[in-house]
Amino acid sequence: MLKQFEVNIHKNALFSKTDKLLVAFSGGVDSVVLANLLHRAGYQFDLAHCHFQLRGLDANEDAQFCESFAEEIGVKCHLIRFNTKEYAKLHKLSIQMAARELRYNWFKELLQDHHYNCILTAHHANDVIETLFVNLLRGTGLKGLTGIPEKQNHIIRPLLFATKEQIRHYAEELHLLYREDSSNQEVKYKRNFIRNKIIPELKTWNPALEETLIQSISYFKQSHQIVADFAEKKFKEICQVENHLLQIDIQKLKAEAQKETLLFEWLSKKGFKSDQIVQLCKVLEESQQTIGKLFASKTHQLVVDRTHLIIQKTVMEQVAESFIIKDMNDTKHLPIQLKIQESESPDFSAIKHEIHIPHVDSLFPMTLRKWKKGDKFKPLGMQGFKKLSDFFKDNKLSRFEKEQVWILEGKGEIIWVVNYRLDDRFKVAVDTKRILKLSAKL
Repeated sequence: MLKQFEVNIHKNALFSKTDKLLVAFSGGVDSVVLANLLHRAGYQFDLAHCHFQLRGLDANEDAQFCESFAEEIGVKCHLIRFNTKEYAKLHKLSIQMAARELRYNWFKELLQDHHYNCILTAHHANDVIETLFVNLLRGTGLKGLTGIPEKQNHIIRPLLFATKEQIRHYAEELHLLYREDSSNQEVKYKRNFIRNKIIPELKTWNPALEETLIQSISYFKQSHQIVADFAEKKFKEICQVENHLLQIDIQKLKAEAQKETLLFEWLSKKGFKSDQIVQLCKVLEESQQTIGKLFASKTHQLVVDRTHLIIQKTVMEQVAESFIIKDMNDTKHLPIQLKIQESESPDFSAIKHEIHIPHVDSLFPMTLRKWKKGDKFKPLGMQGFKKLSDFFKDNKLSRFEKEQVWILEGKGEIIWVVNYRLDDRFKVAVDTKRILKLSAKL
């Protein structure tokens, strides 16, 4: 197994003998075997053990074992205690998710503070198979059937080539001591139920289940790469990103036979679930398309507009409603990049009232604020007033685009619908003494 281990590391360029490695170490058979292989192969590494205070005396003995193991092979053992139950309650997480979050956050801190090159975990081939079943039940699409990657940012899993049976056999051959976690036998957790109930039952039908599924996962990875490449090609044809908004052309999308798969490839990365994508496709097929229909994930919102599906990141923090601008240089506190400059041309006739770079009669203080229902202004070149809501409708602004609109105001009146239209009342006139040039980046 040592030879396989070293071949796997070199073949996949996982790490080198000069790297400083940190091993996530539970004291169980998997992490003990990983540490033993690294030690025998001559790699530089330390251990990191988490005490989650969930298993009483057993957890205390686990921690003692880890410290003794580290001392025996001459490496450092980082040890930390977490109040996992309190953290789970505070952050409204399951115990498993809380433990995972605490563990990986601490690993990242160790990585930075002690300058480790990467973190090694002892995931193996059976973990890959269990992940396949978990993802299949969740409905994560083809990507979810590709298992666990060997390299993922700073996390490396060098034991994915080995089954649990091979790992146990190696430990028995070398008479390695390790700790047994009794909670691994409890079937109340989804992964444990798959490990202890479903897989053994399936093995009665196919004794070579692990080998069969690992080979299938290899095919799934290749298939997913084909799908991902196709989705990327179609993304360039059907989608565009403008003003931080992802826009998907509805008519082009509807012409695609695989539109549901394409949407899943594009939107699952933004947190949308498979059932939401199925529902979205039904909405697109309705004879009377539901304009304004909203879908939301934990991180993004999608709205069905007239010609496009528009996706934006959910704004977590509410910005202040208004900001006072005392003078030309008082703009650093604003949530957008507003630039106010004195115009170089004193001749008003030479000034072009551009939509994006308007020139206005000097007026301070000004107020920058979000637009609100009932706002009206006199668009440049028009005699009468127009409601902003009607102006947006005429300009076919989507729901998300309207949410991003800012208003520059003076004397209680709209001066500029930022980056859209100047108000006619504030245009440069013959008697204008001081001309200001405005520009903005949202």
